[in-house]
Amino acid sequence: KQWYQRRVAITAGAGQSMTPTFNKNSTKSRVLVDLMTPVTKVKENDIVLAHDPEESDQYIVKRVTALAGQFVDVDEDCVGAYVQKYAYQGKLTVPTGYCWVEGDNKSKSHDSREFGPL
Repeated sequence: KQWYQRRVAITAGAGQSMTPTFNKNSTKSRVLVDLMTPVTKVKENDIVLAHDPEESDQYIVKRVTALAGQFVDVDEDCVGAYVQKYAYQGKLTVPTGYCWVEGDNKSKSHDSREFGPL
């Protein structure tokens, strides 16, 4: 591999799920990923690239909205399969070692509301 292939990667854009943060004026946006900096701690509001838990050969770009031990308030207008199954009185708790991710454009996002915490 060339030196730059070990340091950065360019992946397809986040699609409509991260509008307006990404793809504001284009459907062909790209995300540049830093492969050198170790990820030691994910923080709330970080934008992350992760393997899609339902399609392991695909990646997803999402925003971290809650960390382990935090409550997730369920938006009744955008409820997914995971939320329907596990939410209690409009809330969920993120388990230890996991985080909750959602797209900025909730009506177009396939995220933790569907597949659960990452």
